[in-house]
Amino acid sequence: MNRKKYSLGGNILFHLNSARQWNKWVCYFQFLDVLPNMAATFLGIWLPSLIVSELQRGVSLPFLMASIIIVSAGMLLSNVSDTAMTQYLYRNGLSLTLYYDKLAFEKTMKVDYDLLESKEVQKLVGNVWGTLRNEFAIRWSVTSMPVLIISVFSSILYGLLLCRVNGLLVLMMMVTIGVNTLLLKRTRDIHGKYHEELNRHTRAAAYINLHAMERSDGKDIRIYQMQDWFLRKYDDAVCGMDRIYGKIHTQYFLRRFQELGLGFVTELFSYGYLAYLLAVGRMSVSAFVFSVGLVRTFLTNFSILIGQVQSLNNIHAFITYIRTLLDLPEKEKRNVFDTDREKGVEIVLKDVSFHYPDADDDVLSDINLTIRSNEKLALIGLNGAGKTTLVKLLCGFYKPSKGEIFVNGIPQSEYDRDAYLKLVSALFQDSMLFPVSVDENLTGVARTQTDEERLSYVLKLSGFEKRYQSLSQGGETKMVREVNEDATDVSGGEKQKLLFARALYKEAPLLILDEPTAALDPIAENELYLRYGEAAKNRTVVFISHRLSSTRFCDRIALLEGAHIVEEGTHEELMERKGRYAELFEMQSQYYREGEAG
Repeated sequence: MNRKKYSLGGNILFHLNSARQWNKWVCYFQFLDVLPNMAATFLGIWLPSLIVSELQRGVSLPFLMASIIIVSAGMLLSNVSDTAMTQYLYRNGLSLTLYYDKLAFEKTMKVDYDLLESKEVQKLVGNVWGTLRNEFAIRWSVTSMPVLIISVFSSILYGLLLCRVNGLLVLMMMVTIGVNTLLLKRTRDIHGKYHEELNRHTRAAAYINLHAMERSDGKDIRIYQMQDWFLRKYDDAVCGMDRIYGKIHTQYFLRRFQELGLGFVTELFSYGYLAYLLAVGRMSVSAFVFSVGLVRTFLTNFSILIGQVQSLNNIHAFITYIRTLLDLPEKEKRNVFDTDREKGVEIVLKDVSFHYPDADDDVLSDINLTIRSNEKLALIGLNGAGKTTLVKLLCGFYKPSKGEIFVNGIPQSEYDRDAYLKLVSALFQDSMLFPVSVDENLTGVARTQTDEERLSYVLKLSGFEKRYQSLSQGGETKMVREVNEDATDVSGGEKQKLLFARALYKEAPLLILDEPTAALDPIAENELYLRYGEAAKNRTVVFISHRLSSTRFCDRIALLEGAHIVEEGTHEELMERKGRYAELFEMQSQYYREGEAG
């Protein structure tokens, strides 16, 4: 994956444009908030000077009070406008996180599966989700933009006004602020080094938090009496974090003393110089009061500006993550080839090899295999033989490192991705249930679009019909408790039957069953095999298993071992050869016979 370079300015523009697309006022208020904020600040500086000036001129008390009321009303109106815009940004900054959420998960569902599985993209996705889970990061980026703009304009405005008093005064203040910034950077660099050490302890604590409260892990913790170990390791992690937090706190404590010292020197020089100008008659009292306000405001805004510029790194990093994710390539639209459902699908693998990026050896090497239309092929092999990898190649999730896969005589790479996936129905070992109704899980469409006859047929064929009829709300029963509180639970075997029914309902010409009986008991497994022939009618079926008992339902068997297809033929042919298949079959048969005898 080639990484683009994203400039800070480009990322800020992207961020503002994203805010505009989500809610135009979130974008506009980041700029409009500058006006009332600066107006309120300036009026606050000017009001004391105005009062002194008016008193020196000897104006009447009613006129003075009217002037104070008018300026104060202007301050109030500006502050109310500023507060309203700031609160709007604070409230809707959280909503902007949801917009980025949608962009991120929409993209992750569109990129090619092999790219999504790569370590680099997984790390990128982790960085994106890590930021999105911290809702205050994006909210802060929205509310901080007006602060940045205000600090820029205020530093320029009040710097120019102070230059009229004395340019040396402004230079001295900027130097002290610069020194203060360097000291802050040094402290943050030290914080960064401590943070690396802190991560080790936080990861340990997070691991213990997760597994100590995980229901499925509770069995092992109790069986092997690991409670004390978990508590001891958690105490070690907490003590380590506390020690590092103490070091970080000490650094910022010392940093605060440095800041106070520099602030003392700056204000002593600034106010002393202004007092000198007032004492020698080179400045009026009203100008002195106004200048004091200018000094305070300039120092505050320039310090804020430095801090905001440094903090832009956080926004820059996050937007770089999200833009890198959004710029990941998606599969180009290619040809859509018509496939006759009755004719089925013929697949030819020619010299196909596959190599994972970080692996030393090929998982599959020089595979030559023809899966004929409407054939039932058993793809068998021990764990780690490459069966699941081959399944992902057939599904189009992976591209061969070498060789080509032909589907009905057309290279798989020439098919449009979405069109190709319509040809495939699969039941994976780790298939998921969706947090919708049972019917929607089975059909993938709304109830009004369901083919009732087909649904009834696949429920009966899969063995899920009895459980389906027992559901309190029938097909409208919700699934997945993490999302739906009133959802129902199903056992491992029931889930397997439901997923099998879903794979059959799609009526794709290529059906892939990856260990479909893994969660079934022997009786349920045998019942499924008896229905297997009817379920596979008019389909090209690839049946992946390490249980050789399944092979008697298939037209042909291919044995994977050591990244190669080492044997291929019918059950009878392979048994007559007395090769590797016959050896494995005999070993498994002996195991089953011993089990039955026992």
